[in-house]
Amino acid sequence: THYSTPAYVVFFLTRAAPEFALHFHSGRFDQPDRAFSSIRETWNQVTEHSSDVKELIPDFYTPPGDFLTNSLGLDLGTTQAGDRLSDVELPPWASDARDFTSKLRQALESDHVSASLHLWIDLIFGHSQRGQAAAKANNLFHPMSYEGAVD
Repeated sequence: THYSTPAYVVFFLTRAAPEFALHFHSGRFDQPDRAFSSIRETWNQVTEHSSDVKELIPDFYTPPGDFLTNSLGLDLGTTQAGDRLSDVELPPWASDARDFTSKLRQALESDHVSASLHLWIDLIFGHSQRGQAAAKANNLFHPMSYEGAVD
């Protein structure tokens, strides 16, 4: 696959901005088995499958985290396992969407992240973006994802 920011933004914001999801998927919500339903499952997909290149959007760091709840009562469907989609399943260490996004915000603003931010910048914009440094950092994408790959 290649990098598609609109696709993963719509993936994460289906509950908060259903009109974008419906437009993106030709008038229907995405298949329930592919929909954003669990933080754990999404984490597993991104960390175990190199073709899944989602990144967290700013909403993950902005309480109250309304994009994680189905406050509009949308019919998002039922998975093949028979699970009806509603609110996103949060990790056990988060009591609710506000607590989850608040804790992510605290982590983002922590000394540890501040001390390591330059490493992320190198992955995205710096020397670890391409070539041997990218391979060493496990930062490789499909060749069509890179500027200049297509005339």
